[in-house]
Amino acid sequence: MPNICAMTDENADQRQRLFFALWPDAEIQGALAEHACQALDRRRARRLPAENLHITLAFLGEVDADTRACAEATAAGLSGEPFGLSIDRLGYWPQKNLLWAGPSTTPSALERLAADLGEALASDCGFEREQRAFKAHLTLARKVPKMPPRIAIEPVDWPVERFVLVASETGPQGATYTIVGEWPLTGDTASD
Repeated sequence: MPNICAMTDENADQRQRLFFALWPDAEIQGALAEHACQALDRRRARRLPAENLHITLAFLGEVDADTRACAEATAAGLSGEPFGLSIDRLGYWPQKNLLWAGPSTTPSALERLAADLGEALASDCGFEREQRAFKAHLTLARKVPKMPPRIAIEPVDWPVERFVLVASETGPQGATYTIVGEWPLTGDTASD
């Protein structure tokens, strides 16, 4: 992981909290938010705004401008294939009180993208490799006191053709996300 403690005060205000993600369009985000409404009904929980729904590929944390540039160059050097993703199930993590949606089967192209990105960020930019297995999911709600009744959901089909770099700012109303970079999934192999 980059040593952010060694940064000077001059570039400290240039630090950003960043992560790479798959970012669905507004129609898909709306369909997923509707699943959260149906699952939670009148339960008390903190639903995430539809426009914040995404799948995190790699969390970078708070980084300076040089580290961001390295991460962007690394992303630009990746080659991934576009793929279809079917978000067809809801899940609940009691230890985190999270309601999430995800695919029953994770496409191999998505697993490769997450693995390749993590490995390239570690070797090119010095980030630590994620030790947990990649689990494709979109957090729908936090502070869910218990698992909602199991309900079947209509699959939400998502054609994934890009991945993005997102800046996150936390304020009194929660997190605000801004896409600061994007890379297409073209299936092209990098040429030497």
